[in-house]
Amino acid sequence: MDSAMLNHPISRRMFNISLGTTALAAITRPSLAQTSPTPTKGGRLRIMLQETASSSLLDPTKVASFSVYFAYAMVGERLVCVDSRLNPVPMLAESWEPVNNKVDVWVFKLRRGVEFHNGKSLTAKDVTYSLNRLRDPASQSPLRTLLEHITEIVEDDPYTLRFVLSRPDADFPLLLAQDRFYIFPEGFSTFDKPLGTGPFVADGLNPAGVNVYRRNQNYWQNGKPYLDEVAFQGNQDAVTRASALLAGDVDAVQTINFALAKRIAATSSFQVVSSPSGVHNVIAMLTDTSPFDRPEVRDAMKYLFDREQMRDRLCAGHAQIGNDHPIPPFSSFYHTELPIRTYDPDRAKSILQKAGLSFPTQVLHSSDAVTPGVAVDLAQVYADGARKAGISLEPKRDPVTGYWDNVWLKQPLMVSGWGTRFTPDLMLRVAYRSGAKWNETHWSRPKVDAMMDEAVATTDVNRRRELYWAIQETIHHDGGAGIPLFFDQLDAVSSKVKGVSPSPLGSLTGPAMADLWLDQSA
Repeated sequence: MDSAMLNHPISRRMFNISLGTTALAAITRPSLAQTSPTPTKGGRLRIMLQETASSSLLDPTKVASFSVYFAYAMVGERLVCVDSRLNPVPMLAESWEPVNNKVDVWVFKLRRGVEFHNGKSLTAKDVTYSLNRLRDPASQSPLRTLLEHITEIVEDDPYTLRFVLSRPDADFPLLLAQDRFYIFPEGFSTFDKPLGTGPFVADGLNPAGVNVYRRNQNYWQNGKPYLDEVAFQGNQDAVTRASALLAGDVDAVQTINFALAKRIAATSSFQVVSSPSGVHNVIAMLTDTSPFDRPEVRDAMKYLFDREQMRDRLCAGHAQIGNDHPIPPFSSFYHTELPIRTYDPDRAKSILQKAGLSFPTQVLHSSDAVTPGVAVDLAQVYADGARKAGISLEPKRDPVTGYWDNVWLKQPLMVSGWGTRFTPDLMLRVAYRSGAKWNETHWSRPKVDAMMDEAVATTDVNRRRELYWAIQETIHHDGGAGIPLFFDQLDAVSSKVKGVSPSPLGSLTGPAMADLWLDQSA
């Protein structure tokens, strides 16, 4: 589970999940996407998910688990989907465009000929109904805040919608690609018997048992899905999931650890599929608290990451190098020309000496509440590397229970974790904007805030890239976040499962099921 916030209040945990967070128990090296020019139809795919469903209701306004999201995404669809770099691609909307340079009014054209599982044709009224349920304060939807800047949804005709916003939003199409933004028929309310336009049809969701969803014979994507059925169940134990795969009880499993990945990869009948993601841990320094209120200290601390050693030792070589800002390397806006800091304890020591600064022993808080099997070890490896610079860090392993309430945002030096975000703005605005609720370093730069606002207010890709590069440079040089790695998302499949492709959101998500097929000759 992303950041494994098992005992943190629902608000933060579900915010991470709902924004497309990738779940992480451990990571492995990316493998080649499994493709074939001749998919064959038929068969039942058996998949074991990383956790059991939290509810029998497939209601997007309710707090849910990964298993519920998986089920949502096979039955329902959104206006917009994303590609492997989290760029928006058409789904139920075939096109969209802003109607002015302010990007505060957007027009979406719906795909024609799409039917719900009950035979009703998709129209603009269904979209308005579905999104207004999420916007309704009475629904208590966790994502309602993301839609607060929608002031009006206008149905220009049965297949055209106009969204009027209270502020500019160049990323608005990607907002509508978020989990939960599924479209249901107007007036639909029986979420124990889900209904959508997706590739599979369901009778319900049994949290404790095996669920079998069958092919939608009238699916609008010609020829898909290839599978007759998808049977899925959840299990939170990675060893149990891997054992079920190796025993042939299931064909695919989500999220396995390093040791299990090596075991699976060593066989000829199974493969691991790893996807670079935006999941990352942060060594967070409170920039308004001594000694981290001094920029020289923050600079020195960032030279204490032996990034390659951390990647190899903690992730068996299966992570992407970070550069002390939160934009992952796969992002279209990643700063490709910003030099990556190398491990240099002598330089760190020199920076502190030139500034005339002493560095008393600091407690470095971490917990399995962040990323089980990684965060605590990361803190220890970091402290070991700091010792060579004469900097004394005392790793403290805090209990899972209470970590997000008692340590996060409060202690001057601690490890935190974040999941994949669809856009730079969704990451920056939450954790790096001045005064943001979850600004875990208390870092404040009004000029950076202004750049964030400008970047989301223009569709000029070159200008946006220029602004996001400038923001990355500023956070890299001055911010209180040390980010050494971005973790890969790992899944595993039988060799007969074809059509699997790496994705920042995970290769075995609900939407991916329409592309998978079984090669019975494998």
